Amino acid sequence: MFKSPSQSTPDPLARRYEPVWAIGGWLRHVAGAITSHRFVVNAIGFQLLFVFSGVSLAAAPNWEMLIDNLIGGEPENLCEAAKAIQAEPPKEREDLDKVADAVKSALSTTRDVPAQCALRLALGKLAAAGVEDAAEWGFESMSVTHNAKTPPEVFEAHARALEMVPGAAKELMIGNLDVALNFPEADPKERQRIKEFVVLTAEALKTRELADFLGALLTGEEDLFVKIEAPLESRLLACYKNVKAEPPITADAVTKWLDKHPGGPAQVEIAVLETISTVGATDPEAAPKLAARLLENPANTLALAKSLQSGRLNKKLQPQILSSLRRHAPTDSTGQMQRLLTEIAEERK
Repeated sequence: MFKSPSQSTPDPLARRYEPVWAIGGWLRHVAGAITSHRFVVNAIGFQLLFVFSGVSLAAAPNWEMLIDNLIGGEPENLCEAAKAIQAEPPKEREDLDKVADAVKSALSTTRDVPAQCALRLALGKLAAAGVEDAAEWGFESMSVTHNAKTPPEVFEAHARALEMVPGAAKELMIGNLDVALNFPEADPKERQRIKEFVVLTAEALKTRELADFLGALLTGEEDLFVKIEAPLESRLLACYKNVKAEPPITADAVTKWLDKHPGGPAQVEIAVLETISTVGATDPEAAPKLAARLLENPANTLALAKSLQSGRLNKKLQPQILSSLRRHAPTDSTGQMQRLLTEIAEERK
């Protein structure tokens, strides 16, 4: 079970979080109802006294009412309740657990797309606030219900929620791949479904959590990455370019993996080159060295020239690719290499 690194369990006898009297609203009502200048000034002064005393004028969420709205299942109420949780998750353990259970129940039954999105994001907030099984529950519930008809915005909310808890993506996604790759007694279709779901999730992630997952997958002792079929490996490698983080990431984990597994399928090695040339690596010679090896092959040269044209390769590799095209073009009966040579040379001007 994935455990959030957040807060510890408070005293179970802690007082339930009660609604706070909406002092600000009451004072505005009094100030509007009383016409005496003296009373208006006094009311305003009384309100300012509360402000400067540090007393909140906004009512805290009424968790019992919020839970009732979640249980009721009305889409509008579900959205409002979920957004309230996103804005301010419960602080008391008892309220956290009760609200999390209600969110899970609502998410299991509603088919309203905005409500599903809001509830998934709320569950992510609850996971970050300390509900230990919330990240895992959200991930697995999306896994078992996902299909071709899943609204893209719901899957997007699944990815954003997963990013809220540090380490959750890495642990849950590698755990699922471990099951899919290392338990042959499992149904083959189910194993393939799990792998595809993990790859789809990776393609939807955008933060450093994605880089942490990919790095662990590539360099872990289990060596799971090499057990994945080439098309899925290529898609996972391409995910590196989606990471937006400061400071920027590197693709050093990819170069380390390649050092251990050279000479793999051309599709994968081309994806490796695309990744380290665009994302960057500590070793400045990593990309030119791999390009030189791949360009010895005419078919690879053709593929890399097309990658360069489509922007998937760093333009610093352009001279190597042009040189290889000139070398292989005379023996290319299709004329594709000569055409690409001409087009890339024109683009270079």
